[in-house]
Amino acid sequence: MKRVTLIESIRFAAGTALIILALLWFSFAILSGTEHGLGGFVSNLPNALPWLWLLAIVYVAFRWELLGSVLVLCSGIASIFFFNAGTAPVVLVGISLPLMVVGTALIVCHYLAPRDQGS
Repeated sequence: MKRVTLIESIRFAAGTALIILALLWFSFAILSGTEHGLGGFVSNLPNALPWLWLLAIVYVAFRWELLGSVLVLCSGIASIFFFNAGTAPVVLVGISLPLMVVGTALIVCHYLAPRDQGS
């Protein structure tokens, strides 16, 4: 397998995982209050704000890879403290570690990808 193909495959897998993770947690956060009807949905909207932020970071990661991947990595590290992941292994494994792995993978891909040498 060529180096460029491997880098593109890792980049695609990391991007796909990032989109799935962001949409999954955003959907969970926004729909978790709907068992109480529309009022529960509206009162639960502030809980979805961190995940809306993550969706914005996903956009940045696809638009400006290095900046976005650093933001993803920082979000993963911050989520350890924000969600107290040290005492909740599910949060650590389901949120923090995937964000840190995806951010690191995108950073590595950015630096390993061949650059066009301008004429």
